[in-house]
Amino acid sequence: MMLGWTRPFQINRRLSQEEMRSHFLLQKASSYLPDPYGALVRFNSEFCEMIDCSERQRGMSKTLVCLLGAFVLFSCGVSVFFMLLSDYLSQAIDAVFLLVFTFIFVVVAGGGSWLLWKMYLRYDFFSWRYFPVRFNRVSGKVFVFRSEEFGGVLALDWRDVYWHIGTDETGKICTLRGHVLNGSTVVETFSVGNFFHRDEVYRILSLWCFLEKYMEHGPQDAAPAAGDEFIYYSTKVSFRNCFVRVVSNLSPLLVSLRHKLFFVYYPLMSSLVLTQWLVLKSCREPKWPEFVEKSCAPRAKKSFAWVEPERIGQFLSNDLFYKRLLEKEQFNKNLFENGSGFVGF
Repeated sequence: MMLGWTRPFQINRRLSQEEMRSHFLLQKASSYLPDPYGALVRFNSEFCEMIDCSERQRGMSKTLVCLLGAFVLFSCGVSVFFMLLSDYLSQAIDAVFLLVFTFIFVVVAGGGSWLLWKMYLRYDFFSWRYFPVRFNRVSGKVFVFRSEEFGGVLALDWRDVYWHIGTDETGKICTLRGHVLNGSTVVETFSVGNFFHRDEVYRILSLWCFLEKYMEHGPQDAAPAAGDEFIYYSTKVSFRNCFVRVVSNLSPLLVSLRHKLFFVYYPLMSSLVLTQWLVLKSCREPKWPEFVEKSCAPRAKKSFAWVEPERIGQFLSNDLFYKRLLEKEQFNKNLFENGSGFVGF
């Protein structure tokens, strides 16, 4: 799911039929229990903050493959260079041959590494640790944190955003997306929350319910029952958090076979965890512009904020939170499978 991260969303086009259909169907999704499904990172009486779809892609298999590719190019070139240098010192080859090879090595290794950097690695390394989307319920604003390459921070009115469920090129992976429209023409697009398989669209509907209830009715409606008031996800950089992210992105089949395929599974796991940790350590914490922080400053006398965890899933050790999470998942899944309120997507 590289769309919206290494590849920008398609803009300056008309709305598609599927986008219009999913926009209409979102309005009928109020029966679902509100659940951010691991997208929430901050929550208080003034605003809540979500990750976008790039979060699950950072420092994963493509990053590891690109790093290995650059390493192989460099290692092979250096090895052959020293072999030829040895031949040159023993006068088996002349200086011209050595210089020609050195030039070729620099062009191939340098050019190949630059290409890998340009195409993929620059989005991972020395960037932002995550790209938050902030929802200010008091001012009715949505702030989208983006790199300067993609236009910088976007400030929008909540009710002016055209919300829908977007899919990738295959039509199998879905995300909650917001369009900025000029008439029926799409001029900006952003995503909110994780991406899910089409069979798990109920999770996007639950995320939408969470946001809609928070923005339109307040925090108490976004977390209506005991056990709802916690944040699952953590953006803190640690080996443990990287491990949880990597496991959640691996194929369930591979995870279930980890004991039989331990000679493949554990080296792969360790490599991915280290890669993601290095990626996130190289990046900066996102910093909102002053006008955003000023507009989100606490105004109420009795402001409150949910505790932000140090570890992913830290609060699930509390039975109340864990049971409520399972209850919402089962309810929303059953509602979706029965076709209630979301037929036709």
